[in-house]
Amino acid sequence: MNADECVIRLEGLALESSIGIYPHELAARQTLLVDLTLCIDGAASGRSDDIRHTVDYDEVVACLEALIAARHYNLLEHLSQVMLDTLGERFAIRRLEVTIAKPAAVPGARRVSVSRAAEWPLQVPAVRAAA
Repeated sequence: MNADECVIRLEGLALESSIGIYPHELAARQTLLVDLTLCIDGAASGRSDDIRHTVDYDEVVACLEALIAARHYNLLEHLSQVMLDTLGERFAIRRLEVTIAKPAAVPGARRVSVSRAAEWPLQVPAVRAAA
């Protein structure tokens, strides 16, 4: 990690989703638990104390909620890739790790989870308009 890199972690985000391939999964929405690790350029936000110079957690959550609500997903593997692609396109992120856990997937197991990661070339940090 370099001096200007900032790591933001969002852990245990509960999202209700339509996911799975089995009849019992198709019949009812399931809770997914999402963990995100976002690495951003923190130089500007670390010095400015201005939300426009960082990734707004509320916007990340709203983006994921909309993504999950938009359709049914068969596989955690596919949903994790869609999350990476969507967040990487929308936010100024250098590196992103996503873990999606499905607590009710396997009887007797605490949960099943899938993890993926992606990196993007260094970009000039995005600056949002003041709210």
